[in-house]
Amino acid sequence: MVNNLSESFNSMIVKARDKPILSMLEWIRVRLMTRLYTKKIGIEKYHGKLCPSIQNKLEKLKLESKSFCAMPSGRFVYEVDNERERHAVDLVGKTCSCRVWDLTGIPYKHGVAAIFTNREKPEDYTHPCYYKDAYVETYKTPIPPMPSQSEWMSSGQPKPVAPIIYKPIGRPPMKRKRDADEPRNPYKGSGRPAARRQGSQALASSQPPPTPQLYTMASSSSNQAARSQAPTPQPQAPQPQAPTPWSQPPAPWSQNPSQWYSSDFRYTVRGAPWFSSSQSAPHTPAETWDSRPPATRGDALRGRGDAARTQKCRTRGGKVSYGGRGRGSK
Repeated sequence: MVNNLSESFNSMIVKARDKPILSMLEWIRVRLMTRLYTKKIGIEKYHGKLCPSIQNKLEKLKLESKSFCAMPSGRFVYEVDNERERHAVDLVGKTCSCRVWDLTGIPYKHGVAAIFTNREKPEDYTHPCYYKDAYVETYKTPIPPMPSQSEWMSSGQPKPVAPIIYKPIGRPPMKRKRDADEPRNPYKGSGRPAARRQGSQALASSQPPPTPQLYTMASSSSNQAARSQAPTPQPQAPQPQAPTPWSQPPAPWSQNPSQWYSSDFRYTVRGAPWFSSSQSAPHTPAETWDSRPPATRGDALRGRGDAARTQKCRTRGGKVSYGGRGRGSK
């Protein structure tokens, strides 16, 4: 249900909402006084049975009802059809199966077609609240004018003062206070480990409390005698336990750190070979540019390959070059 009346009034007093309380009330009083007088004068000039806005809406419904055909089914009961939709209209109860007439109090296009078939006017079947007489009755009582504040009668009472505002200690609460029976959001946490705290409390409550042992000086000899008469527990043989992976002795390869950086470290995890059941020997990786010695990288660029033997030649500077094709090469 919408609250159109309060929303319209709120939009009218926007200009006065930032004024002091007395100035705001005075502005609202003058505005309502002039509005009531304007509405009363305007409706007196209108000659019609319904209000102007309702009469315009009813004229549009009269045009829309031309495509409907009303067939009588009983006394003041009609079946309205236009080959696309069909409705039942009761003129005595002022109802229609589309329920628009029931909600608004204005005959809809189906009811208008049935009213025309009954040779009557749709204005007679409209709710009385839309009549001109009801409109005049609403605005007939004006707001009387009010003299200035200087002419007001003195009551002899002390002037009202603003209340004292007490600021509470601490930060103001950011969340509203919930009712005791108000359901909480189950998907939003409270920010506190309530579940963990409750679990620890439940675990502590499930354990039985320890039995207190009373000991006095007078009963010390009897306690010693009772302990001496108690049977001595016999030692039991240790139970064999299944070996666990972490309790087995370390592998021999884990004792020597130099094996961690061996040539086949690429295929091991801390020295343990991969795919030991299907791959007996580690695969030798192919030669790459980074794995070549620096002395053989020039041969690879010149197309001589790894099998090319180095050639020594003397240059003009007396230095030795291997496999070069400079000016000193032969």
